[in-house]
Amino acid sequence: MCTHDEENYKIVRYEGQTIKQEIEKDDQGNPLYEAGEKMLFVTENNNGDICASDVNGKIVVVVNKAGKLRYRYKGQQTMRVQFEPSTIVTDSAGCIIIEDVGNFCTHIIDQDGQFLRSLDFCGLMSVDTLGRLWMGEYENGIVKIIKYSK
Repeated sequence: MCTHDEENYKIVRYEGQTIKQEIEKDDQGNPLYEAGEKMLFVTENNNGDICASDVNGKIVVVVNKAGKLRYRYKGQQTMRVQFEPSTIVTDSAGCIIIEDVGNFCTHIIDQDGQFLRSLDFCGLMSVDTLGRLWMGEYENGIVKIIKYSK
């Protein structure tokens, strides 16, 4: 969720129509997510972590199920241009898969934020129960099915 002026972002968990949790600030009271006109992409990992692709801040923010900051992922130093995270998904092994539209690639990190590998393309993503990554290319609508882990 964000305010109308796009200055404050937070993740809100609901149980039915009741707010169960609001995740907005770190332990020092600083905003977890950057202000701006772009939305957060959010997914929950198999260990209960909430993984948010903060497009405005050009960072992935991971908090635990209590809403406490675990880490921030800023991409790899070897990238051509600044990390621009977009779509984000997780798999049954706890890996976090992040589309990087700035570098036209996909980052795969483990549940603790350690870089595992990258793929040389990006697109809309989904992971199936067999551990395959489905990616739809923006330009032509072609869907690729990728076995990326052992």
